[in-house]
Amino acid sequence: MKLLTTALRAAGGSSRAMSKMMTKTMNRNQGNPIRWGILSAGKIASDYAKAISVTDGATTHAVAARSLERAQTFARDHGISTSYGTYEDLLADPDVDVVYIGSVADQHYDLATQSLLAGKPTVVEKPFTLNYQDTSDIINLAKTQNVFLMEGMWTRCFPAMRYVRTLIESGEIGKLVTVQGDFGWSTEDCSPQDRIWCPDAGGMILDIGMYMAQLGQVAFPNSTVEKIQAVGLQKNGVDHTVAATLLYKYRNKVTSSNNNDNGILQFYVTGEANTEERVVFQGTNGRIVMDSPAHVPTRVRLVLDEGRGSTEEQIYDFPLPNDTWTTWNYPGSIGFTHQIQAVNEALRAEEKQCIHFTHEDSLQMAYILDEILAQVLDTKKQEPSSSSSSNVIVSEEEISA
Repeated sequence: MKLLTTALRAAGGSSRAMSKMMTKTMNRNQGNPIRWGILSAGKIASDYAKAISVTDGATTHAVAARSLERAQTFARDHGISTSYGTYEDLLADPDVDVVYIGSVADQHYDLATQSLLAGKPTVVEKPFTLNYQDTSDIINLAKTQNVFLMEGMWTRCFPAMRYVRTLIESGEIGKLVTVQGDFGWSTEDCSPQDRIWCPDAGGMILDIGMYMAQLGQVAFPNSTVEKIQAVGLQKNGVDHTVAATLLYKYRNKVTSSNNNDNGILQFYVTGEANTEERVVFQGTNGRIVMDSPAHVPTRVRLVLDEGRGSTEEQIYDFPLPNDTWTTWNYPGSIGFTHQIQAVNEALRAEEKQCIHFTHEDSLQMAYILDEILAQVLDTKKQEPSSSSSSNVIVSEEEISA
């Protein structure tokens, strides 16, 4: 605390400013609830606020929307004490410890920029931004501001997914060969005005493609993306069904013709149907299966080979908290509690990113999504900026996991 006071005085801080900053530091480090501010009053923000309300050590202090009336209605519905009619007012609130951005995707970049410049630790709903370059810029800004930043890849925070990573790292199923998955939900009832048809921010890849794209990082940690091949079908001018194959190469391996240095991710996403949504990690000695719905995983099956046609199966259940006390806009949203807990832990430890989904993970995923969309929509791919100050390896030839 003495060091903090000295730094504030050296920076010309007033006694009132020092008091506010010291109080905020104590809130994060001494077990007081982490106070969240929510930018947006939409459906996913509603589910997030409900999850915060049942997460130990967290509370929603304020919400902001594009109109005060909408923010007030949201606050009343969710028992939130403070509401703002502009995003800027919430970002100026000294009692907000961390900001969650739950707006539509094409607003993420601008709102994240404002939040970081205001010095607020920030969680941005996926996708982080609409392309690699914007994602790189946001991450670099967070580093410059020395502020926590996370893309809301909540699946990686689930106990089931964390256990999958532990199993893979243990070598329980041998060397990983492939990972395969699917995710689809029917857009049949979506109106022509639905966000999914937005020319710039719609389509299935930017909606759910990241759930599949991140699986390669789980299966092949410390690897690079060597090749991406994608095909797809469009509807209303956006990608609607997409199948992709990605080739990974372990970064610590020298270039060779040895296929044992490589691994493959295969997946498809679609808006044509509600798919099974199951993920299989296949190793040389067995497989790990994440049963449906894999983006909110609650059951992991470990299937070990005992010989040709003979296996031993072990089942591990990680049930979600009870969510029957309210209604939700999206299935499994109570699982946001795992991400909220992870963010709270990072803030209390004064970390600048979440260990479960790092800045480097976000950069690689943004690159993958860019490349898939370029191939499916036949558009020119955005090249990574040569002026980027990021320390992460993000060249076209080698995108780090």
